[in-house]
Amino acid sequence: MAEIGDGWDADSLGGTRLDFKQTPPSGDRLAPEKFLKDLAESVVCFANAQNGGILIIGVKDKAATRSEAIVGVDTTKWLINDIVNNMHARTSPSITVHPHTLIVDGKSILVLGVPDGSDVYSTTEGVYKIRLNDRCVALEGEQLRGLRAIRQGRDWSAEPASIEWSQLSRAAIERGAQLLSLNGNDELASIALSDFPAFAKATELATANGGPNRAAVLLYGNPEALKTIFRWGVSVQSRPSLGGDPRILMRRDDTSLPLVLLLDQLLTTVGSLARSQFIRVGAEQIELVDYPRDALREVIANAFAHRDWEATGVVEIIHSPEELVVTSPGGLLPSLRVDRLLHDAASPRNPKLAGHMARLRLAEMSGLGFDRIFRSVALLGKEPPAFEDGPRFRVALIGGAGDEAFARFLRSSAMPDALATDVDVLTVLTALRHNRSVNADTVSTRLQRNPNDTQRILIRMHTAELIQPTKSTTRRAHPNYLLSSRTIAGLRSALTYRTDSIDADDEKLLRHLKRHDRISNEDVRNYLDCDVVTARNRLTRLRTRKLIDFAPDSPRRGPMVVYVATGLNATTAAKPTTAAPTAEDSTPRPGGPVGEPNTLF
Repeated sequence: MAEIGDGWDADSLGGTRLDFKQTPPSGDRLAPEKFLKDLAESVVCFANAQNGGILIIGVKDKAATRSEAIVGVDTTKWLINDIVNNMHARTSPSITVHPHTLIVDGKSILVLGVPDGSDVYSTTEGVYKIRLNDRCVALEGEQLRGLRAIRQGRDWSAEPASIEWSQLSRAAIERGAQLLSLNGNDELASIALSDFPAFAKATELATANGGPNRAAVLLYGNPEALKTIFRWGVSVQSRPSLGGDPRILMRRDDTSLPLVLLLDQLLTTVGSLARSQFIRVGAEQIELVDYPRDALREVIANAFAHRDWEATGVVEIIHSPEELVVTSPGGLLPSLRVDRLLHDAASPRNPKLAGHMARLRLAEMSGLGFDRIFRSVALLGKEPPAFEDGPRFRVALIGGAGDEAFARFLRSSAMPDALATDVDVLTVLTALRHNRSVNADTVSTRLQRNPNDTQRILIRMHTAELIQPTKSTTRRAHPNYLLSSRTIAGLRSALTYRTDSIDADDEKLLRHLKRHDRISNEDVRNYLDCDVVTARNRLTRLRTRKLIDFAPDSPRRGPMVVYVATGLNATTAAKPTTAAPTAEDSTPRPGGPVGEPNTLF
């Protein structure tokens, strides 16, 4: 208990697995009963959580001094074995806590370990609770159903459907077989086309009695079969702006296609609204699109695969140029957290449905595909998706095309191939587009990792010369990191803040000018081993800084442009400088803080 000191606040130590209690004062006849009732609810709360927990009895939640915090327990009145037996009798199914007695500062402290639960627990009075973050909350509705599904192994999508095999769509079966073949499973594809009941048995789409389950109906059912699924449907609308009048593209009553065909239609419908442009990086053609297809597929497919099919409502898709929002009935299962979706292993709400969709590569089953969503948008330099839990689960993708300079940098020689698709690295670089510096504490929330794991990622990026620690914080456990000069050179026009200083690569170019008085795009490419666009950006920036200008005999456009030194002197070339801001420099760049002048790059 060494952590307890002056100014003690249990919230600083308490969390998902730890809670503090005090025995009631003497004199109140009803107090012991209230205390045991509260203790039983806390035991239930931890048992329904993912990893159990620990209850410490004899410590105040808040106190000015250590001696005030550690109040202890009168063990002649509160026998630890009696408390254990009381918790067993007051919980259903009965919970046996693991007791320990500690002596701290001469006082007895009781410690109750609540084991991982394998069922859904309540008090004998019918109170269901669960530990979420640092508090106990009521467990009811879809969350209670979801926890039962996980703990008791119930799968709504595996239950029998009231249809015959003949009520499945031949077009859907053929599309499913095509998807299996595309994914290298020709044998299963052949069975699906020739003997679908045998295929369904092999892929867990059939019940123990040999009939179709609900997953089979959702994936392959014809319009009549789909009518047997309660609350089946999807709504799609598009708006010219977030607050604009909606244009209805699909109503709930229009839904007559099974998921194998419906997802194709939805992707085509929403994809037709996409705004994109193509850029060429070397021999590669890159599409900058507001909503990447991989992200769209995962978000939309997840809305069906993991929704609560026993809750009211349909899947809703609302498109606008600024934002794409997909909501589905039912919040996250109690085993999941919004701020851990990127890395936590997920238990799907509908295992048979989600499993078959993963087999067809319609969606990922493990991790719910959120890493694919994050990566797709991060490759374009865009902010991560936003999630909101509640009666309906909400995912929002930010609109707008990706950043050209960011996309080019990821494919340049400055970006190591091993890190170019690393979702953690991409997320840090995206954060540094809008913030001069980050550290493990400030960026860990974005990465959905703890600060120590985040620090290892930052060290890896430093080793790859993508970022560098600031001199004043380099000795800290979690230093502040800036973009390296090489990364700034590649990302400069993608940044929303000023980066005026002359970096080491600029100095090379200025030294060349001092020796030769002239410099061209080809010279820059040879010096820095970069592409034409990066070289042009370098030269344009130096010209904006009035360090170079067009040579009198040079064309003003094209690959033959030549520059000569103008404001160059020995001091400028010797050490970094920062230009004084002008009225033009102070113009804010859309989407962020003060930006750079509006140059050609």
